[in-house]
Amino acid sequence: KKRKIHDCLVQMFCKSWLLGGLLILFNVLLLYFTATTLERRKWQKMVKKTGNPHIAYPQNYRFILDQPKKCEQQKPFVVVIVPVAPQNIEARNAIRTTWGSEELVRDKLVLVLFLLGSQSGNETLQEQLQNESEEYQDLLQSNFLDSYRNLTIKTLVMMEWLSRNCQQVSYGAKVDADVLLNMKNLLHMLVSLKSLQHNYITGLVLSGNIVLRDPSSKFYVPHDVYPKSRYPPYPLGMCYIFSMDLPEKILHISRHIRPIFIEDAYLGMCLKRLGIAPKKPPNIGQFVVKPPQRFNRCYYSGRIAILTDSQTHLISYWMDIHSAKRPC
Repeated sequence: KKRKIHDCLVQMFCKSWLLGGLLILFNVLLLYFTATTLERRKWQKMVKKTGNPHIAYPQNYRFILDQPKKCEQQKPFVVVIVPVAPQNIEARNAIRTTWGSEELVRDKLVLVLFLLGSQSGNETLQEQLQNESEEYQDLLQSNFLDSYRNLTIKTLVMMEWLSRNCQQVSYGAKVDADVLLNMKNLLHMLVSLKSLQHNYITGLVLSGNIVLRDPSSKFYVPHDVYPKSRYPPYPLGMCYIFSMDLPEKILHISRHIRPIFIEDAYLGMCLKRLGIAPKKPPNIGQFVVKPPQRFNRCYYSGRIAILTDSQTHLISYWMDIHSAKRPC
């Protein structure tokens, strides 16, 4: 009798455990599908507002403002491209009066150009840009819509322009407008490589970055656009340097890789498909995202690329570093 009671209790326990497990599984699946549905709805709303940033690069943009002969005429060792918003003339002028004014560094010629998209319907701004281009002859403007979610298009337009106009140049660099670039240290790093590099790209290389699936995140990417949980290694977009054989290869392979708007992560996806691993620089500490809160002249003098929080700081720091004070 006791045995029957025991067996009965065991069966009841097993059934309860099984039922509870099934209930938990059902709730987990319900939560997953609910979250996925909400994620998709939020994504669709965002696409309606801003456009879909995951459409393949069409390679049919045209340049409104161009400098197609610059590389051929000047024969620089490095071409630095600065992506910047059309209306941000303050950032362009800050660079022109600081590190962008350094044309000859360590007996090597450097060319700095600004890359812009367009702002539809703003004829006054376009007229100002035309005048600015005539004065400085350093603007490249393509007819894609200049926006945060089109940064990957901007990067591919850059690669297209370089592959078409600067194949004889040794290196290219992409530098954000809020970065203080130390040309002397950059050229020292490149010259120290001894021989001209191929399939080479370097900067602040990030590895194993997680793909964010929260639709409220600025960096949200849906599963169906990029299904993997982590991005391949890529150099942070603030500043990266590459051999001039890469633009054409990246442009070609991009036709087969669905874009994401996170331009530096997308660059890593292209590099992965090409079988090219971004190289860490000899001193990765020379690329700085979060500098010390207080300006330190000797610290800044030893960097290659360092983020600043304003044009005022960028100018004042550069002037201090290049002043006649006792060198570090």
